[in-house]
Amino acid sequence: MNSALTIALADIDTSNRVQPLDEAKAQEIATSFGVHGQLIHRIGLRQTPKGKKKWVLVVGRHRLRALEIAGLTQLVEGEHFDRMAVDAARARLLEIEENMARTDMSPFGRAVMLAAYREATGLDGRGGDRKSTAFQARNQAGLAALGEGFTAHAMRVFDLSSDQIERLLRIGVALTKPEGLAGRLHFSRIARNQSQLLKLAALPEEQLARAAEAFDAAKGDFFVMMTILSRSPEGQSALLKKLLAGASLSELVEARPEQPAGFDHWKQVISAFDQLDFKGRVSATVEHFKRDEKAIRAALGTLGYELVKRETGK
Repeated sequence: MNSALTIALADIDTSNRVQPLDEAKAQEIATSFGVHGQLIHRIGLRQTPKGKKKWVLVVGRHRLRALEIAGLTQLVEGEHFDRMAVDAARARLLEIEENMARTDMSPFGRAVMLAAYREATGLDGRGGDRKSTAFQARNQAGLAALGEGFTAHAMRVFDLSSDQIERLLRIGVALTKPEGLAGRLHFSRIARNQSQLLKLAALPEEQLARAAEAFDAAKGDFFVMMTILSRSPEGQSALLKKLLAGASLSELVEARPEQPAGFDHWKQVISAFDQLDFKGRVSATVEHFKRDEKAIRAALGTLGYELVKRETGK
């Protein structure tokens, strides 16, 4: 009787994945593995004799990470993994199909997966280029069913309506183009709110190009993010000038004694203005905030600052 194949975990290539690794999810699986001593579903690997590593992960990134967390360095075929006789193109489709079946996948995660699936099939939403060499090559790889067109195929494979597919593709295509944005959205609150994702996806390209920076400035808060993106730098500067002139401000003084003296009061004003809705500690609207000194004082007070009026000589 032949013994089961054993491979080193370090010999598995896990690069070039569609979905980023969620360490919390991997930890949950590792905890379950520690209790039960086995995986519910084994990992799928394909051999790459000519690659830098001998094996490439097909499905089960979180399971593989869970085994690493559990301290395993060797994996046993039939216990931890199964060999899959597929090429790189088919492996990509299998990775996406398994993730799309997850019940805990966020709308953003599903959108990214679906957009990647369409790219992997070589089809657009209307059926695509069915005569190209690339498409015919994929058919020869066992994907002839895709001749029906992407939307019809995705409806059947993922049990989605055409409207659901259209909305997910709108999100997945638009929000993966801006540099750095997808990585920020994946594990955010916004990722689980499809309505907010659609609003982001509908923004002009110029605003989306600033979306990652706006996400950081808003600390992941959707409404503050949209407010920042809706203002041009020139428009924001004009609002701040009106704010300062209307309230007769001269300087912001830090309420906490550890704050160094001489800090830039313009930066503090900008910070307070941008974070008003995010903090949620005042009810004044932006218009009131620009015009009403009491609202300004209340807003900055919640952020730990106080306003000091400068008496000017006649």
